[in-house]
Amino acid sequence: MAVCNFEQQVDSIRRKLQQICSHQFLYKHIEPPELDVDQIHLMAYSLRDSNLSSEEREVYIIATMLANLALETHENVSNRNISMKARQLKVLAGDYYSGLYYNLLSEYRNIELIKSIASAIKTINEHKINLIQFKGENLNSYLQSVKKIESGLLEQFCHHFQIPIKYIEFFSEFLFLKRVGKELKWLVNGKFSFFLDGIKNIHIRNSKELSLEEEKKMLTDILNESRDKLDCMMKDLNVLPSIVHLRINELSDTLNGGC
Repeated sequence: MAVCNFEQQVDSIRRKLQQICSHQFLYKHIEPPELDVDQIHLMAYSLRDSNLSSEEREVYIIATMLANLALETHENVSNRNISMKARQLKVLAGDYYSGLYYNLLSEYRNIELIKSIASAIKTINEHKINLIQFKGENLNSYLQSVKKIESGLLEQFCHHFQIPIKYIEFFSEFLFLKRVGKELKWLVNGKFSFFLDGIKNIHIRNSKELSLEEEKKMLTDILNESRDKLDCMMKDLNVLPSIVHLRINELSDTLNGGC
């Protein structure tokens, strides 16, 4: 697929997703959802050689993104900095997005993809519960749950369409890199993070309090390790279009340089 056509497809999906999500009453009281264009890029790329029509590709990606928005919106309900009314509306918004994805796939009678997304949501929620009640001392185990939460839907989407495992691992690592970079920025800006709070608790159980600088270094080390993994993976994925290579480098440079 030519770069120009690929970008046009991604932009078309983004615009249609924004239009589908639009709700006049909700957006008077809560912020519109932030669309993860990177996930759209990765899903569109994963279906580049499929026998699906252009319309089917768009519908399946939009439906999966709606499920992702539902999960993220429900997760933000616990935000301590918003009013009770805003929290209630976020619950409704999450339910609204969930209903939209289900209805969209039902219209196309793709019951198997509905099952795949439902399975991913179940796995993601199980990992969220694991993090809430995490009592272990193994940081890697904790980070693996974070990775599953970030990439669970995309992974299941790719498994459903029988995408090679090396691409799925690459997509998963990329989304993990994004999450760690976001956490590092939040830490620098003094924002509360459930993710970082969990890591700090692991160190406390190991009888070691972390200073702010130690926290920054720890997240930076995790970030750099993830970036190194991506660099190695990219060597084995030489068929990736230039736009994907460019986005990976742009993101990792921004995250590393912005701290």
